[in-house]
Amino acid sequence: MFRPFHVILDLTSRCNLQCVMCYFAATDRLNFPPFDSGPADGNMPLPVFEKIASELFPRAWRVALSCAAEPMIHPRFREILDVAGRYGVPDLWFPTNLLALTEANAKAILDARVRTVAASIDGTTKETYEKIRVPAKWERLLSALELLRETRRARGGDRPRLRIIFTWMKSNRRELAELPAFAQRWGARELDVRYVSPTVGVDVSSELLNGEDPRELNAELAGAAREAVARGLRLASFPDFEAAEDLPRTFGRRLSRRFWRLRAGIDKPEHIRYMTRKRLHGCAYPDRYFVIRPNGAVAPCIYWDREPLGIYPADGLAAIRAGAPLARIRTGLRSGEPVGTCASCGERRTALYRLRGSGHE
Repeated sequence: MFRPFHVILDLTSRCNLQCVMCYFAATDRLNFPPFDSGPADGNMPLPVFEKIASELFPRAWRVALSCAAEPMIHPRFREILDVAGRYGVPDLWFPTNLLALTEANAKAILDARVRTVAASIDGTTKETYEKIRVPAKWERLLSALELLRETRRARGGDRPRLRIIFTWMKSNRRELAELPAFAQRWGARELDVRYVSPTVGVDVSSELLNGEDPRELNAELAGAAREAVARGLRLASFPDFEAAEDLPRTFGRRLSRRFWRLRAGIDKPEHIRYMTRKRLHGCAYPDRYFVIRPNGAVAPCIYWDREPLGIYPADGLAAIRAGAPLARIRTGLRSGEPVGTCASCGERRTALYRLRGSGHE
C-alpha cells in the first residue's frame, strides 16, 4: 500500500521534567490553538486517538507519538501503543526522556513493534545531566536504559532501536566528544544532535553557542560525527559542520564525501523526495504531514500556529484535505504569496514556485 503521510502527534500537553532549555522550564502545560478546546487534563482521549489512527495510520510511512511533550506520562499510553501497533506503520517512533519507562511499558513498546525510541539525555555524566534535565536523577536514567536494553535482548530482534537526542549547549559542550562512546555502551543505533535554540518564555542566553568560534564548533562536531560513524552509529540528525572552504574540490574526494554522508545517515533518499515536493509546491509539508495536538487540532507542520486545518473527532481526513484552510495554504505557497505562518517560515525560502498561480497538483 502506498504510504505518503507523515503523522506527528502530541498525546499530552505535559511533561515530567523542567529542562533548563525547554519551554517546560516556565510552564507545566502547553496550550495549542484553538485554546478554548481540548481535554481538561491535557491528555488526548483514547477514542480520538483511535479515530486518528484508523484514518491516517494505514497511509502513513512514519508516525511519531510525541512532538513537544512526554508521551509515556499519558495514563493510557499502553493502550495507545496497542492501537498504533495494529496498523503496521513502518516507522513508528517517539521521543521521550525515558524516565517513565516501566516493565509494562517496555513490553508494550515491543509488542507494538515500535521502530525507534529516541531518548533525550543531553549529558554523559551525572553532574551535567542533572543540571540540565531538572529534576531528573542520573541513576533513574541508567536503570531505564538498562531496562530497555534487557527487554529487547530477552525478546530478540532489533526493535526498538535506541536513538539518543543530545541538545548541544555550553553546559555540555565538552561532553559531545564522549557521546559516541556513551551511546555505543548503551546499545544505541543512532544519534540526534542539535544546537540549543532560543525558546519563548525561557532565558537560554547563557547556554547558546552562537558567540563561540564557529571553526572550533565545526571541528568538535566533525570529530564527534566521525567517531560515531566509526563505532557503527548513524546520525539521524546532526548540525552542518562543513564550511564552504572545507568542501573537497576534486571529483574523487567529493564522491568519497558523498558515500561517507550516506553511510553516516546524514544524506537520505527521502531528502530527494522532500526537495522535489518543495520545489514543485513551495513546501513539502501540506497534505503530506499532519501534526495533531492533544485537543485534536490538526496543523500542516510543526511550525504552524494559526487556524487549524480541522479538529478531530469532529472533522475527518476527507474533510480536512478538502477544506478551505488547507486550500488557502497551498494556493498561497504556489502563488508565491504564502499565508499565515508560511509567510515568515524559513523552510520555504529556497523553494522554487514552479506552479505559480496554479491551484491544482
